[in-house]
Amino acid sequence: MAASNPLPYVVSESARKRHIMNTAPLRYFLSAVMAGGLIAVVLVVSLLLGQALHLAGSPMYYAASAGFFGTALCTIIVSKTELFTSNVMYMAVGVLSRRVSWKELGKSWLLVYAGNFIGALLLALMYAQTGALAHLPADHLLFDVIAHKTHADSWAIFWKGALCNWIICLAVWVPLRLSNDMAKLAMTMLLVFVFFFSGYEHSIANMAFFSLSWFASSGVTPDWAATLHNLIPATLGNIVGGAIGVAALNFYLERDTLAEESTAVQGEVALARS
Repeated sequence: MAASNPLPYVVSESARKRHIMNTAPLRYFLSAVMAGGLIAVVLVVSLLLGQALHLAGSPMYYAASAGFFGTALCTIIVSKTELFTSNVMYMAVGVLSRRVSWKELGKSWLLVYAGNFIGALLLALMYAQTGALAHLPADHLLFDVIAHKTHADSWAIFWKGALCNWIICLAVWVPLRLSNDMAKLAMTMLLVFVFFFSGYEHSIANMAFFSLSWFASSGVTPDWAATLHNLIPATLGNIVGGAIGVAALNFYLERDTLAEESTAVQGEVALARS
């Protein structure tokens, strides 16, 4: 499909995801587990990088963490694993294009969300077994980030979640207009930097933050009330930002490209038969 027309590609991907989910649900679920693990493992490196610069007194410690985190989304896009935030966009476009039912949208979101959580939790558990989470100082960047996330107002978390997934889904959508692979990766990395550095709320990254803190020997006992205080509004915001801010809006703006794609395919078929 033409690199300049993202919508036909996103529609076809939603249909592909639907087919895998319905015919091989375990494969679909494990793909989500892998994506959750990828988010967590890259977040670990972002935290290590940020903490090292923070201890060195560099004011650029958070910028360094934000700059590296885009590696996670780039890896997820290339490996075609299932991340909840981008899945929101794909399946919403699937519903709007009638390739996916509302019931299938709900099933997909639940499977991917649960898989992402398990993946982040398993990676945090494995990382803890290396001893790397032992004896973290109380002022470690990990705990500082969690404190900000759990003490914020629910309404603020919701809108940070909406802004986050608006940008994250644009980081998936916009590069589809580009034909050069390096340009695509650069655009994705830059847009992820915008979300991370702005302090917006990514529900799956937050799962990884919480999971890592639970397995840290000097961390905190899992506080499910505080966790849900963050994850519920962040998740709802992510849905609004991805499904409405990107999927619905771009479907309305670019729906004519679906007709163009169909006409082009029909022309190719007629030419082949002639």
